[in-house]
Amino acid sequence: MSDINLIPKEYKGGRINFRDIFSKTGGVILILLILSLLVYGGLLFYKNKTQRELNKIKQDIVNLDAKRNSESELAIYYADQKLNLVEDLFKKHFYWSELFGKIQELAVPEVYFSDFKSVFLNEQLEINLNGSARTYTSLARQMVGFKEDSLVEKITLKDVNSNEEGGIEFGFSIIFKKDILTSKTEKND
Repeated sequence: MSDINLIPKEYKGGRINFRDIFSKTGGVILILLILSLLVYGGLLFYKNKTQRELNKIKQDIVNLDAKRNSESELAIYYADQKLNLVEDLFKKHFYWSELFGKIQELAVPEVYFSDFKSVFLNEQLEINLNGSARTYTSLARQMVGFKEDSLVEKITLKDVNSNEEGGIEFGFSIIFKKDILTSKTEKND
């Protein structure tokens, strides 16, 4: 019978060829293993460094928190709230003097106003003026004076009556653009 041998010839003599064991694939695997160990070591070093920095930052926060003065912080907070309130008031401030100046500018000398009411609604300013005029011509001139101004959107004449002195009593409803109240114009004297 013939001898069946499953051991290769190279191994029979007890010689192990390292070139065969460490082929190119084995070398690549070994290099990759070394690189992965280096990366792992670098990441471990980086983790330790960032952990030390984090601990230092936490300690700084604790130190700064110990130095806080809650009363001063509250005082600053309330002062800030008051400043915001004042800022809002200035932003929403109406310059009524501009309106009165405009009415005075547009008033005809023969017309006298006796009553003034204002309503600011839906982004419009409505002024109700009651007054008296000597003649219908003066009243018409006054109405045209208001109507031709660029800040007046609409004017309505109402309640026209004769008075005992021979003059005319009337009421105006004037709708001004809101710009007359929200912007202050500089006037040079």
